[in-house]
Amino acid sequence: MMGREEYNKIMKKISAAGAVEPSLARVGMLREVLSWMGNPDKRLRIIYIAGTNGRGSTGAILTQVLSESNYRIGHFSSQAVKDDLQMVTMNEKAITTDEVVKIVRDVIIQIKRHGGDFSVLSRFEWWVLIALVYFARQDLHFVVFEAGHAGDLDATRVIDRPFIVAFTKISVDNVCQAGQSLNRVAEEKSKIIKPGSIVVSYPGQEALVFKILKNRAEQVGAIWNPAKVPQITVLSSSPKGLRLNIDDLPDLYLSLTGNYQAYNLNTVLQIVGVLQKKGFWLSSDRIATALAHVSIPGRMEYNAQRNVLYDGADTPAGISGLIDSIKAWHLPFKPVFVLGILDNKNAHDMIDLVADVASTIIAVTPNSKDAMTADALASYCVHNTNLDIEIADDPSAAVQLARHYRESSHALIVVTGSFYTLQAIGTNEKE
Repeated sequence: MMGREEYNKIMKKISAAGAVEPSLARVGMLREVLSWMGNPDKRLRIIYIAGTNGRGSTGAILTQVLSESNYRIGHFSSQAVKDDLQMVTMNEKAITTDEVVKIVRDVIIQIKRHGGDFSVLSRFEWWVLIALVYFARQDLHFVVFEAGHAGDLDATRVIDRPFIVAFTKISVDNVCQAGQSLNRVAEEKSKIIKPGSIVVSYPGQEALVFKILKNRAEQVGAIWNPAKVPQITVLSSSPKGLRLNIDDLPDLYLSLTGNYQAYNLNTVLQIVGVLQKKGFWLSSDRIATALAHVSIPGRMEYNAQRNVLYDGADTPAGISGLIDSIKAWHLPFKPVFVLGILDNKNAHDMIDLVADVASTIIAVTPNSKDAMTADALASYCVHNTNLDIEIADDPSAAVQLARHYRESSHALIVVTGSFYTLQAIGTNEKE
């Protein structure tokens, strides 16, 4: 109990530090803190996953595949639905409050020694530090480390020499600054490629992005993926997952829904190919077993008993992938959406995409200071769509409200728009 109490006090202090503007100076400062801690990242075999969309899915699939093959895996996920502890896991078991407290104590001793305190680092910077120190203290074969949202200025760029750099889909979706082009975003993200790293890229990458990444790899002396890019064919899709063929392996099952997951899986299998060439044992049977058991909280997470789909998609591309999946399922009734989004340049585009397939929208306010209010979301829907709109003043009751307004008890309920929406709604409905 004392561990949890002290953990809560520490998290309160860390949260009070607030957000910071990402910069090379901050990455440099974080690098210095890591040096005081003995450069833990340099003792790890890190598979660094960056990109705009699909980092979480790619990281989760890869972690499951490696774990199923009896490797000891550390996994840093840049966002958690319910509990921040879930951001740092070892073979799917979350770091404990006691372990966090011990690491923070050790780090803060060094920071205070050099004239700083808790407020020097942001919440995300703290978690990157905690993860790297924790993983370095374990006996791990690999660390799967997901980047955050800030391109080449992300706190995760402090990783000095990643073993593999894997890029998921790169787009301009998450970039809110005016004037940002795909070319600029790709150039920024390419800067995480380091000399000697092996580079793997999402197979559906725009030609421009692919060229920028490959050129950067050549310029810095990184190695472009020498392994074969697999061929994946989706045989069928449902809310429960995908049936697919992979090269000569017929009729495999991936327990993640959404046809776009085939692209994320392709990226994972490229990484597997690289590891196999490096002499690591990863059998087809173990890979098939792993794919059938992948689960990602809040990412196309389907509760079959309640017929509710939870997805933290927070960009037009993410919502578009969700909508394409729903269309491919040929559902007997239009779904009811519980929708809560952040108030940014993409907000109206996301609402318009949802309106294309929804029967009703239940508007909620996400658990974020940047949230679009349920009232504002509903107002836009009233003036720009022909849908039935309801407002859930109490987000935790939103799914119950959706049940009331759906056309049939067999109609799917979709909760989406942001991970902050899933946090606002809570997990009671999912358990």
